[in-house]
Formats: sequence, structure tokens, C-alpha cells
Amino acid sequence: MDLTNTGLLISGLIIGAIGMGVFMYGKKQGNLKCIAVGLGMSVFPYFVPSVLATWLIAGVCLAGLYLLPSGE
Repeated sequence: MDLTNTGLLISGLIIGAIGMGVFMYGKKQGNLKCIAVGLGMSVFPYFVPSVLATWLIAGVCLAGLYLLPSGE
């Protein structure tokens, strides 16, 4: 993670917070899909060097969470 890029830092913080919220919701509901997406969203911003790519990956994760069946 580039610590000199302010946009990347703020994006990582926001997406990580959303991921933490999704993870906590999934843990409370016992939904493995939410737990996996929450963990992924909390971790991936550390490895992506672009702000645009970070937001696109976060959007794909949230769209997948919404569109994929839960299996209940």
C-alpha cells in the first residue's frame, strides 16, 4: 500500500470499515457468504495499488453479495 497516496488511504479505510460491518453482520446471522465478503473487503485494499481498482473490486464484491444466492 502506498502510504503517500491520500486517496488510496481514505478509500482503504472506508472499504475496510464497510467490510468489517458486512463481516459482523454475517457473523451475527451465521451467513458464510457475508463473512467471506467482509473478510475479503477488509484485506484486499492493502494489496491493490490503484484507487479506481480498489473501488471497482469493492463494487464487484458487494454486487456478488447481493446477486449470488445465499443457499438457505
